[in-house]
Amino acid sequence: MNSSGWNHNTTTDRKWKLDINSDGTTTIDTYQDVEPIIERNKLNLNNFGDKLTFGKLADEHIAASIPFNVWEKWCKETDNEITKDPKLLAKYLNDPDNKYFRTTPTRI
Repeated sequence: MNSSGWNHNTTTDRKWKLDINSDGTTTIDTYQDVEPIIERNKLNLNNFGDKLTFGKLADEHIAASIPFNVWEKWCKETDNEITKDPKLLAKYLNDPDNKYFRTTPTRI
């Protein structure tokens, strides 16, 4: 097996590696450190303040920040339905296991 080693994509902040397997197939692995995204989301959540503050209910806000690798996993799990169905996306974002992807205290 030949490997390209880990490369860095600066636009997505993901590391990737291309492996050429002995049977002629290729494998692409990606790696993303989600900790900086989660820490930024926590900071944005804390800075959001009270969800009932005047103007917060009507103004547009970034409701979530999802790491690319997580988004790709969700797309694969749902056969890309999550990209077309806002209710399905809301279900994933409102799941307590995914709370650190949200940047507002409100349900989506």
